[in-house]
Amino acid sequence: MRDSGAGLHVVPAMRASLSGGHHGGMLDAAIATIDAHIADLRANGSIPGLVLAVTDRDGLLLDRVYGDAEVVSGRPVRPDTLFEIGSIGKTFAAIVVMQLVEEGRLSLDDPVVRHLPWFRVPRTGARITIRHLLSHTAGITAGIEGTPEATFQVWRLRDLSPGAEPGRRFHYSNVGYKALGLIVEAIEGRPYPEVVRRRVLEPLGMTASEPAITNDIRARLAVGYEPARDDRAWSEGDPLLPATWLETGTADGAIASTASDMAIFARMLLREGAVPQPRTGRLISAESFGAMTAPVAAMRSEGYGLGLYSRAFDGRRYIGHTGGMVGYIAGLWCDPTAGLGAVVLQNGPGHGPNMLSRRILQVVLAAQEGRDPAAALAANLAALAAGDAAAATASIEVAPSDRTTDPATRDGDGDPALQAIAGTYRSHDPWTTNFVIVLRGNVPWLCFHSTPDGFDDEQPIRPFGRGGFRVGDDPLGPERLRFDTVIDGHATRAWLSGWDYYRTGDP
Repeated sequence: MRDSGAGLHVVPAMRASLSGGHHGGMLDAAIATIDAHIADLRANGSIPGLVLAVTDRDGLLLDRVYGDAEVVSGRPVRPDTLFEIGSIGKTFAAIVVMQLVEEGRLSLDDPVVRHLPWFRVPRTGARITIRHLLSHTAGITAGIEGTPEATFQVWRLRDLSPGAEPGRRFHYSNVGYKALGLIVEAIEGRPYPEVVRRRVLEPLGMTASEPAITNDIRARLAVGYEPARDDRAWSEGDPLLPATWLETGTADGAIASTASDMAIFARMLLREGAVPQPRTGRLISAESFGAMTAPVAAMRSEGYGLGLYSRAFDGRRYIGHTGGMVGYIAGLWCDPTAGLGAVVLQNGPGHGPNMLSRRILQVVLAAQEGRDPAAALAANLAALAAGDAAAATASIEVAPSDRTTDPATRDGDGDPALQAIAGTYRSHDPWTTNFVIVLRGNVPWLCFHSTPDGFDDEQPIRPFGRGGFRVGDDPLGPERLRFDTVIDGHATRAWLSGWDYYRTGDP
């Protein structure tokens, strides 16, 4: 990041306007409040570059750019700089599927095997439907991203016993959306990225966006940044390095876009599937949009429908999606009641675009209603601090029995089978480079420094099947772990939900 005394470089916004003539001073104050807040967040170097946009149902209100697309060269972020949006791309995939449903080319209740005859999941595969994949309720693993493509990862599900019966439990699954992309390809007869461009990007006029991450667009992308060390928990302000480059074009998230293009997508969501002006028509029907935003019964508190989250924060209902790639984080949230949407894209791990996008919506809404934007921001930050304090207090007061430090039961109680699996395991997968197995009492725990989808930062592993383990305490959880090749009392290989990791040291 370039330095200007305060350790911060902010590129002036190319466009900064808010529609309407009401409360003009407040709207200017909203811009100043947002700019100052972003400067505070970036001051420790954890967010090299960031773009944001705010829109209402009719047009772009605010488009801001900050910082560097590439730190070493000092290449600044520009309005046309591309950022990877990660799992926000799942909403694009869901829209394509709903279009095919409306055309009568598939049904939400079609079994996956009708379109992918080779699809296999032990015991439940024939009963898994399109609806289950869209809502993350198929009972399958999240997927460890062991390959850069979709086919082999989906094929590998035949080696992974499911957790819950289809439709019973929510468990976020990237590999489930990869399967949806393969179904789309089977029906359309063309690569998934081409289908997304023709069915979503072009009708919406998202001309800057790209449906796949390829070397052809690399020069237009902001460089992704990751923590310089992957063997310890990262804290804001710790050093960053350029992230591993990868190409991908799968349906679980492989789109690169700009803030203004994503604002067009947000306008479509605010219009419940209708294409924003000046274009006409609908991307999907109002009925299909309702299915996407209505949380499925198995969701409990997650609030996920068929491709979109629907959640309440601070007394308001938001719809949207989050996204993360190697080196990038993204957040897109809409407040349908206020008729506002915000997107934040960044090329570093600092803070979090998801909370930030909702916070920006609250600041802009305050300005539109004639309230002080700075006071709205302060109230949001105070509520966040209070929530963090409550969570910290709860974590201190509740001490799981598995975490005992009694010397009589510490470190596996001398069990050689448990002693054998304790250690650090690594792979060359840029998404999840390593994990650690530690013994707490007589219970082994799986711990991540960078946590993959479908897992917690740390969770116990419980005996399951023949010499393997189930990850977590949920008896219906689908993630599995096993160890083998024990040499001199140490397991040298771990198999985590379908992919191999190799022992590199003690925990």
